[in-house]
Amino acid sequence: MAINRGRYKGRRSYEPRIHPPSESERTAMLNLGRITPFRFSIKEIMTHYEISEDVASSVMATVIAKGSRVSINAARNYVRDQEKAGAYPRAVSDEICDLLDKFSKLR
Repeated sequence: MAINRGRYKGRRSYEPRIHPPSESERTAMLNLGRITPFRFSIKEIMTHYEISEDVASSVMATVIAKGSRVSINAARNYVRDQEKAGAYPRAVSDEICDLLDKFSKLR
């Protein structure tokens, strides 16, 4: 049997053990793979309740940005804040929050 002289034979006794990095905390975010059906659904909600085009486009863009970059909870809080500000009725915010739950993914 041949002897492996001078070759690395594994971790040396004086080297510290390297542990795998701990898994980061996962948060619910908007599923970017299903962004097109989400946009279509939220646009349907806005047209059904006859929300003005300016408000609808602003809310849609912000909800998608917050949902995909920050978290679903941040997007839901934004929707509730806009409802309190009087941009649209309670039924619209309930439907948008249901959509956010439907299209969420842990990342």
